[in-house]
Amino acid sequence: MQHRSLEESCSNPSPPCPATLPQDKQFDGRYFLILSVILAICGGLSLFLDSAISGQLAEPPHEFRYIGGDLKKLISLSEVFGHGTGVAMVVLAVFALDLQNRWKVGLLIATAFGAGLMANVAKFMGVARQRPHAFDFSQPIWDSFYQTFPFLHWFSQEELRQAAYQSFPSGHSATAAGLCVGLCYLYPHARWYFLLVAGLACFQRVAFRMHFTSDAFLGAALGMATATLLLMYGRVPEMIAWAERKIRGSATTE
Repeated sequence: MQHRSLEESCSNPSPPCPATLPQDKQFDGRYFLILSVILAICGGLSLFLDSAISGQLAEPPHEFRYIGGDLKKLISLSEVFGHGTGVAMVVLAVFALDLQNRWKVGLLIATAFGAGLMANVAKFMGVARQRPHAFDFSQPIWDSFYQTFPFLHWFSQEELRQAAYQSFPSGHSATAAGLCVGLCYLYPHARWYFLLVAGLACFQRVAFRMHFTSDAFLGAALGMATATLLLMYGRVPEMIAWAERKIRGSATTE
């Protein structure tokens, strides 16, 4: 019995090789747009719960009042999914392990960092908000919103340049949601896993009192919507495909 190589198996039109299926037909952007709307609604509603949730976490012990052991470590480490260094490691892993999609890692870079950039724009163009670890919970939660349009007062108010006043929205949550969308585009069969890890990254920001619950929800909503729109209407897949053809073409001519 002869064994066919992987290339011969993928070239056989019946059954099709999963790696050669058109990615745009596998990715349902409407699902993520609807999910981003749901997250935004949850973020708006959670404004009324911010004091209760983060206020409890502000009482000693400051972190993980009801969570410990390996689950605590898991949530703590999940931050890397929304951090620039963690995104770089994921991109390098895809580049090294997935030969079929290694030149599509630009999609991950665009969605993750594009989402994070949009969150930072919203942070500086919208409202400056104190982080939970810097807020006095004896005051009304609305007092955590410090200054509208902080970019107008960036040089005149020194506190605006401090990280303690950059809580709204969560950049880590936006980056994690954007990376999640990019990975779901490349590997739609593992969508549940990427959503789970992104959710853990968002929860970590709340548990460590770096953001209020509404900051995490709205950051994730903004990041997910930004990444989805980049893939659906921003022509990012077309540009990545064009760059991939150029790279492969130059490699074959050498």
